[in-house]
Amino acid sequence: MKSLRFEISFTTITSIAVVSTLIISLSIYVYEKLYIEFIATEVEAIAQNMAIDLLDYIDEPAAQFNQTQILLRLEEYEYVETANVYDDENNLLNSYVGAAGLSVVKNSRDEALAQSSMKFDRTPENGEYSQLSLGMHNLESKVVVVKNIGEMSFPLGKLILTFNLQEALHENRRRYVILVAPSVIALTLLSLFISTRLHRRSLRPLENLIKTMDSVVDEQSYDVTVEETNKSETAALSHAFNNMMANIKSQSQMNAQKNLLLEQQQSKLETLANFDVLTGLPNRQYLMKTLSSLLAKNQRENTELCLMFLDVDGFKNINDSFGHDTGDKFLLHISAIMSRVLPTNATLGRLGGDEFLVIVDSVSSHTDVEHIATNLIDSVMKAHDVNRLRLDSSLSIGIAVASECNYEASTLITNADVAMYRAKKEGKGRLVWFNSAMFEDTQRKIQISMRLANALENDSFYLTYQTKVGPQKDIEGVEVLLRWHDEVLGLVSPAEFIPVAEKADKISLISLWVINQTCKELPQLIARFGSHIRVSINLSAHDLNNTEVTNCILNGLNSGEISAQHIEFEITETAYMNNFGVANSFFEALKKHGCHLSLDDFGTGYSSLSYLTEFNIDTLKIDRQFVSQIGQSERSEKITVAIITMAKSLNFAVCAEGVETEEQETFLLAHDCDLLQGFLYSRPSTLSQLQHQVATK
Repeated sequence: MKSLRFEISFTTITSIAVVSTLIISLSIYVYEKLYIEFIATEVEAIAQNMAIDLLDYIDEPAAQFNQTQILLRLEEYEYVETANVYDDENNLLNSYVGAAGLSVVKNSRDEALAQSSMKFDRTPENGEYSQLSLGMHNLESKVVVVKNIGEMSFPLGKLILTFNLQEALHENRRRYVILVAPSVIALTLLSLFISTRLHRRSLRPLENLIKTMDSVVDEQSYDVTVEETNKSETAALSHAFNNMMANIKSQSQMNAQKNLLLEQQQSKLETLANFDVLTGLPNRQYLMKTLSSLLAKNQRENTELCLMFLDVDGFKNINDSFGHDTGDKFLLHISAIMSRVLPTNATLGRLGGDEFLVIVDSVSSHTDVEHIATNLIDSVMKAHDVNRLRLDSSLSIGIAVASECNYEASTLITNADVAMYRAKKEGKGRLVWFNSAMFEDTQRKIQISMRLANALENDSFYLTYQTKVGPQKDIEGVEVLLRWHDEVLGLVSPAEFIPVAEKADKISLISLWVINQTCKELPQLIARFGSHIRVSINLSAHDLNNTEVTNCILNGLNSGEISAQHIEFEITETAYMNNFGVANSFFEALKKHGCHLSLDDFGTGYSSLSYLTEFNIDTLKIDRQFVSQIGQSERSEKITVAIITMAKSLNFAVCAEGVETEEQETFLLAHDCDLLQGFLYSRPSTLSQLQHQVATK
């Protein structure tokens, strides 16, 4: 690839050569013009002098000595070709052939004249110059001078001189070139040298700019500048380059900052994706990846891995009693304690809520795992000071072994979870190893979960009703209770399938089915028990948080599909407390439509009294654990009386559930209880059964 310097140098040399050639050509042309003019002047003068000198000898015979002597003066002029003397009748008297004429005509004057006539196309047709008029004639490369000898009015003859300028011009041109060429060449070389130096000097800023740009490419450094020269073009280019570098540097710094910010954000995202926001422990996603990786490693190495499923006992009560802020701080506190007591081969992570996992890698013996679990239980079972509160708790731990489930992660977690629930059933604050006997319970739950998906489609659910009677034992209302009979599992208790449905996020679909089916059977209930009958439908905490359920109820009330005066919604105290804000706004909307609200299981929570004045309810239901102790526990009786008195003072109706004996009935009616519900009056029955029971009484 040609460089700019080469191109400029080549252009300069070519320009100088062309200009020099043109100058030399012009100077030669001018020189020849001047030379011809000089020769013409000189020839004019010679001819004039010779014409004057021949005047005295014109009358002599031809070829006389005196005439010849005068003509021989022309020998000193090397470019004289011929000289002819004519008398007044144009007769040739004498002639002279000079050196120029001899070079053209070598044999004779006649031949020279013949050749001369051939050479000049503009000579007279007869081939003689004697026919030319007086004066000077330029005939191509020849100058012919015709001079009168004697007076113009009385001519005695004429002199014709011929000068051949071709050789003269050629010779003078050669001498001129020889003389001038060295100087021209020297000047050309000098100009080339000077121009090269100047080019190099002029191009130096550009070369520096190129070197700087190469360094930018090689070193990836944009903190560079070039000197701005006093030449407008290079100064503009250097200025533009410096501005470009400044902009690139600025953009590079901004990009570096953005990259740093992106890296920080990516790190935060990875942290959020893999670690629990509250405790900073590995979250479910990270635990699953870690567990899968460790299971594959232990299976390859034929070593053992154990998984602990941890649940904090009593955390729900702490959360409900002291609020979520205290609950979160308590979880953070015990997470830090558990992390400190774990060995290096154990990984602690939070599944969610109050559930944790501990992965124990490369287990050497079950004793070591039990030692780790015991340390965890002991560390949590101590009293903890959180938010200026002294809180007590414990851990229920289920332990499963990887080799017993063929190193399958999902099965291992399920086994540990089952063992943890067994630990809770056995009294909490303890560890339980998973065994094959627990597998049947697990399989039962799995079957329930799988069959639940088709239960609604197959119409496997049905409604039962339990009556509520007044002081006169008249049926004032009924509570809707859901039952499920599966063709494979048989009759499945709500205590079994409701927790599974909640975990599988199907509980709201079931609630919607219950509401729709109740509305379908409601006309028969009204027809059988009267227009005063009120049907109670239970809502779970999941229902309150599901807009599909709440919107369906409100839309049904607006359209009239749900009869507000005959429908009462029941919610447990705990569900109300955990969703207080959502529940109150929803219940206010229900109250505007004329629905009745009932608070179920009252007295089992921890914040009932502090929030009772804010509950927008109509009926307070006394939990069966107090009713069942009437006649057996004086304390339970006092609590029952206190609840009834408090409810009456707040203008709530009171319903006691779990009434099974006449002694309980007598006590409750004696203390002004409004409604009674229990096996003493009826067991949960289908609509047809309930109608038959009433008809037979």
